[in-house]
Amino acid sequence: MAAQYITRQSFEYMNTSSVFRLLFIALVSGFTFSVNASQPSYPTADSLLFIKQLSEITVSGILNTKLNLPVQTVTSGEIETKALVSPGDVLHQLPGVTLTRDGAWATSINLRGMPESKLLFLVDGDRIQTATDIAGALSVVDLSSVERIELVKGAGSVLFGTGALGGVVNYVMKRPSYSKNRQITGRAGTGLQSVNSLWHSNAAVSVAENNWYLQLDGSYRTAKNYTTPEGAMPNSQFNDAAFGLRGGMHYGDNQELLVSYQHYEAWNAGLPGGNAFPATAEVRYLGFSRNQLSGEYIFTDVSDLIRDLRFKAYTQNVSREVENVVNPKLAIFPGSMNVTSGLRTSADLYFNDYHTLTLGAEGWQRKQTTTRVRISTANDTIFTGEQPTPYATMTDAGLFGQYRWVVDPNRWNINTGLRVDYIRTMNDTAFKEVYRYKLSKGERTTLPHNSTVLFYDRTTHELAYAAHIDVEYQPARMHRLVLSLANAYRAASMEERFKYIDQQGTLRVGNPDLKPEQGVFVNLGYTLSSPRFFLKTDVFTNYLFDMIAEEQGFVATPLGQVSPAWVNKNIEEAWYYGAELDLKWLFAHGFDVETNVSYVYGVNQTTGVTMPWLPPLNGMVKLNYHLPKKLSTSLMLEWEYQTRETLPQVDQHSYAVLNWMFDTAPRAMGKMDIRFAGGVRNIMDTAYNAWFTTLRGINRLEPGRNFYVKTTVSW
Repeated sequence: MAAQYITRQSFEYMNTSSVFRLLFIALVSGFTFSVNASQPSYPTADSLLFIKQLSEITVSGILNTKLNLPVQTVTSGEIETKALVSPGDVLHQLPGVTLTRDGAWATSINLRGMPESKLLFLVDGDRIQTATDIAGALSVVDLSSVERIELVKGAGSVLFGTGALGGVVNYVMKRPSYSKNRQITGRAGTGLQSVNSLWHSNAAVSVAENNWYLQLDGSYRTAKNYTTPEGAMPNSQFNDAAFGLRGGMHYGDNQELLVSYQHYEAWNAGLPGGNAFPATAEVRYLGFSRNQLSGEYIFTDVSDLIRDLRFKAYTQNVSREVENVVNPKLAIFPGSMNVTSGLRTSADLYFNDYHTLTLGAEGWQRKQTTTRVRISTANDTIFTGEQPTPYATMTDAGLFGQYRWVVDPNRWNINTGLRVDYIRTMNDTAFKEVYRYKLSKGERTTLPHNSTVLFYDRTTHELAYAAHIDVEYQPARMHRLVLSLANAYRAASMEERFKYIDQQGTLRVGNPDLKPEQGVFVNLGYTLSSPRFFLKTDVFTNYLFDMIAEEQGFVATPLGQVSPAWVNKNIEEAWYYGAELDLKWLFAHGFDVETNVSYVYGVNQTTGVTMPWLPPLNGMVKLNYHLPKKLSTSLMLEWEYQTRETLPQVDQHSYAVLNWMFDTAPRAMGKMDIRFAGGVRNIMDTAYNAWFTTLRGINRLEPGRNFYVKTTVSW
């Protein structure tokens, strides 16, 4: 009976989604042109200038700021040339970033030992907020529409407030440019990869004139189970689609309006496992969607003092429906809806070439509703409604300022920032069960339900601040030193406070009395850049107070039993330290080599125990050959080495994976340009596990040898 119900529900959902997919496929099929997006820069035979420019961008794409934070970027050109499924796969190749995977689709990252819960994810500066941990928040963006991904390493609280304790990931979406004459441009692409029979297609069209533009884009992907060196990985399939509409309009010479709407949807996305699920369960996302609407009005050159004035408003909702088939007699259907709406304003003040100041205010509110339906057919068919978390809201209002002082244009710059936030969290009372009934021969019979209170209603008020100062020193033309000092904070999320995740695996329980995290972050960066050589090193140390982490323990269940569980607790003091190195060297005509390496270690200062969720020593070595205006090709070795003692019953994770890729320059075909990319990932078909995947309670092999090819046509 349960199996029949599950199949019927799944079929009804797929019918609901089929109309959307058919419309999108028709949209893609009708496009024969695409928007002219930025193509990857092909270096000259004797210069690494393009690498320097990519590696030393400022955070101006995230916020018009005066701060000098450690930032790295992945461009659309890099995304388009690799066999990548999710943004997590993209960011994994940057130093300090380690992939966390719950399947081929649902991926996230760990940044310098900081898990997803301590990172803030943005789309064009707007918050993506959903249930933490196994939630797929990082994956709900169409990569084919991304211009670049910006990654801020370390404390970003002074920029965006709570949530950005460990870093910030910001997706910057593609936009066309204004044109003197009416211009219609477009783009269409498609590709295949062998490891999971993935087929993807994307298209975009834009119309631009002197004072306005409009762009429509979309994508569709479908993938089967991926194969490993030991066979197929069950329940690793996924499907997703997206479309977006972006527009811009100039009013006179100094006013601009930007609007954007984005929709993303995934369905039948398998989750091979996790410590919240039993090992034998089959779990998938029936549906996962994101909708974002935003508008921004910009004034430039308002006066001699006010150079830039911005007003922005946005709303974004993320919903998910999960199917957990525990066994033939039991199925669980969790779901959630998260709505985040915000306002932001900022002004750039120019006093002179040596002194500039940015002032701003921001407010946002997040609302969360969760459900969970448990269906048992052991005897009668019994439906039980539960609350994984209570209905809750989090409201934030903050003021910030950033100041830049050019002490010596050729030597010294000092940048400072300060932010103060008021945070209010409210929740209603949550019960173990909200209803229970039996269905027999089409008749519904109400049954007594467990009305034990899991969390009582309450309101929490917090006042928090963050500060940042960095000193930039250039002792010589090719050398640059930056010392960054930051104080950061993060209020406990609603899930960390109130969750009660019971998926028949290990319980995961929140703590309403969690204190906010606070920390001191120090980063010393050195950069050496020349026409043929680029070197960047970062040494960092982070000292955290009241750090929020999950610890293994025991809790009393609503039935009065004592059960093992992962429980959120505050760690009084924790110390993290590490280092990163990024090197690029043009050693011969047309040939250059890239390498990076990362290391981080953390310890609980109270107990002396090593902190959980620490990535292994890892890095990559990449040999590139560039034939200007024709071809680029690369051979890359990715590796990890676990130097510490592994956890009980967890295998040591040391591996090396060899990849090859190529990318052609655009070739003219009449009025169109065509470009090809492809390669082989995991050439040696190496059998290996991802470290964090195993720590999450599953031991799944990563994908095996993968041949892929992509084609892009633009006009």
